[in-house]
Amino acid sequence: MTPDTIYLKRLSRFIDVVYAVIFFHIASQYLPHFEEMTWTEKPYGLLSHLWDGRMELLRIIIGCGLALLHWNQNVGIFKNLARTNYNHAALSLLQLFFVVLFVYFAIADPNLETKSSPALQAGSLAIAGFMSVGLWKFAAKKGLIREGMTEEEVKQITKSNLMEPLTATINIGLAFVSPLVWTLAWFVLPPIFIWILKKRK
Repeated sequence: MTPDTIYLKRLSRFIDVVYAVIFFHIASQYLPHFEEMTWTEKPYGLLSHLWDGRMELLRIIIGCGLALLHWNQNVGIFKNLARTNYNHAALSLLQLFFVVLFVYFAIADPNLETKSSPALQAGSLAIAGFMSVGLWKFAAKKGLIREGMTEEEVKQITKSNLMEPLTATINIGLAFVSPLVWTLAWFVLPPIFIWILKKRK
């Protein structure tokens, strides 16, 4: 096992740990908080308490879902890498920073009180997504990918990872329409892009 291969494994492991922390922080921030056990006085106890905080639960679904998509994107790319180098590792950590920045903007304004915060969330994910695609193309150009991959396979991976940043880019503008439109777009736009990519394929 070469030093570059070991470096890749350690980089991948570090990124996985950061995503695990992200999931935890999103869930702990948005789960309805207990207020002096007042939920015990409600008709269905904790179920009633969770229902009262259903908007927070929706934020968990969106936040964790988006983080999971980017983690899955990262896993899909890293499994096709054979090694890394200093530039690739440094840019990978910078890309991860923008995902962390998304979490920061989400937690700072959980109720979407201002239109700028959802736009910043979408912008952070757009940058992270396009950086991920760019890093994959950089890795292919520098010979960091696994041996035997065809040019068509490289292009297919590039196309399949465009859905997340394209959705986030459109949602930057939709953030200034309304919080509801911005929220629904995260569910509506990805299937549309998947359909378009399949048609083009």
